[in-house]
Amino acid sequence: MIEEITGFHIEPTNICTLKCPGCARTRFIEQWPQHWKNHSIDINQLLNFLDIDLTGKKIILCGNYGDPIYHPDFIDFVIRLKERGAVLSITTNGSYKTQDWWKELVSNLSSVDLINFSVDGTPDNFTKYRINADWDSIRVGMEVVAESQCDSSWKYIPFAFNQHDIEHVKKLSQSIGIKNFRVELSDRFDEQTHELIPDTLLLGSRYIPQVNWKSDQSDTKTNPKCASGKDHFITADGYYSPCCYLADHRFYYKHRLVKTKINTIFVNIHCPKSCNNQQLLSFIKH
Repeated sequence: MIEEITGFHIEPTNICTLKCPGCARTRFIEQWPQHWKNHSIDINQLLNFLDIDLTGKKIILCGNYGDPIYHPDFIDFVIRLKERGAVLSITTNGSYKTQDWWKELVSNLSSVDLINFSVDGTPDNFTKYRINADWDSIRVGMEVVAESQCDSSWKYIPFAFNQHDIEHVKKLSQSIGIKNFRVELSDRFDEQTHELIPDTLLLGSRYIPQVNWKSDQSDTKTNPKCASGKDHFITADGYYSPCCYLADHRFYYKHRLVKTKINTIFVNIHCPKSCNNQQLLSFIKH
């Protein structure tokens, strides 16, 4: 039993301007373009569903499929979460927003809030993975965020093409004023991204177990990042799940809970007014 939900991982939208080859969005659209639909979460329905005290609770705005800043009412969403006392962690590539947009965003954040920029490589090579990204607009956002009171981070995934640029990019991040530089080892490599695999020491610890699991070479135990169960996940189309991994189609259709039809862990938040969300949250916590 989870004694307390300490926060939520919310996917505000599944819209993105990029075509990263390892991303669930790119994979889904490549395989089933006729079934893809853009979704942006209904802010009113979401906040009505989250009828608990959000004071001090960490809200991660990221997701599996989209970049949160492309929600059509993203700044309003941020304002309303801050009004409820939430602590925000926003992860974005940061492309294609204006200086004025960034200034308005950070004016509604405080020192407890964090903006993570996901840029994997130098300005000259990071688009080998972050396809369609735009360095000039990213830098504008970084500079505005660096001058604000909110916390900032540059998140860097090592790939074969950028693994020798880490120290150089770290110095670049410091020159811009980003407060933290974080190398995040990835475990998402597969046959479609094999050419991007960096040296073994720069692979995530779950890479081999994950490959075995997908190939049915191991048992059905999984070790998701949110294994504590304290940061539950809400998708852009309004589904509540205990884990972001289970909401990724590449895992969802392979997981034993779905194979055995025990899939009541997914609850659509678009429930009628009679829905008692406190009771629902209590049920999911068990």
